[in-house]
Amino acid sequence: MKSKKIIIATVSTIVAIAILWFCFGGKSKSANYIIETAQAVRGDVSEAVTATGTIEPVTQVEVGTQVSGIIDKLYADYNSMVTKGQLIAEMDKVTLQSELTSQQATYDGAKAEYEYQEKNFFRNKALHEKQLISDTEYEESKYNYAKAKSTFESSEANLAKAKRNLAYATITSPIDGVVISRAVEEGQTVAAGFETPTLFTIAADLTQMQVIADVDEADIGGVQEGQRVIFTVDAYPNDTFEGTVTQVRLEATEESNVVTYEVVISAHNPDLKLKPGLTANITIYTAERRNVVNIPLKAL
Repeated sequence: MKSKKIIIATVSTIVAIAILWFCFGGKSKSANYIIETAQAVRGDVSEAVTATGTIEPVTQVEVGTQVSGIIDKLYADYNSMVTKGQLIAEMDKVTLQSELTSQQATYDGAKAEYEYQEKNFFRNKALHEKQLISDTEYEESKYNYAKAKSTFESSEANLAKAKRNLAYATITSPIDGVVISRAVEEGQTVAAGFETPTLFTIAADLTQMQVIADVDEADIGGVQEGQRVIFTVDAYPNDTFEGTVTQVRLEATEESNVVTYEVVISAHNPDLKLKPGLTANITIYTAERRNVVNIPLKAL
């Protein structure tokens, strides 16, 4: 038993010596250890969120028509500069003008009948008070007066509608801007049903654009209004554009189990380089510190 303990102790000692030799004894005594040093300097540090988005005009209006018919004339095209109230399209007015003439005639007849029945009613009312006519004659005149009044008011409303529809055939620009989309051609028939058909899309001042960015739910917590943004677009790979976060929208969008939130970023566009629809690669600076002590990241 004693000899076994001696053998185990001897083996353990040999193993320990072998491990020590492997860790320390096997290295060349001439090995040099190089320690790199770096100077701590002051500078700026920042934390950022990256995302992608789409360039859009700040104000964009879709111009449609409230009536169905044929596009007779177009006075604006892609990239046309327009002013508020400027005529940009006209629809065929023959049918609408005919409808207006018909409603005008109906209105005139209803008005004449109403005025006659009104005079007749007040005349019979005075005679009835003096008991010179029967109750039946009086009630009949009262009924005819009320019926004529109702018909007159209905024709008046139909006439106003016909005038309004004719006015809708003349399409003007609601804002000052530039036409970025034209969806119709001369001679094309448009039908105004449950949804107003779009004829033009007009963007206001293109020197002020916005980026609608989709920010991941994991990063949205650090994004706030007023934060600085830089972004690039593939059309100008050597240019960097600047912007500011103006809105963080609360509505979430889920696609392929990925939840994102829309962030609106304002951007100046004095050179008109930023065009609607361009894809922007965005960096939002969620935290920035100026003139703080910096050390190399690998030192940590």
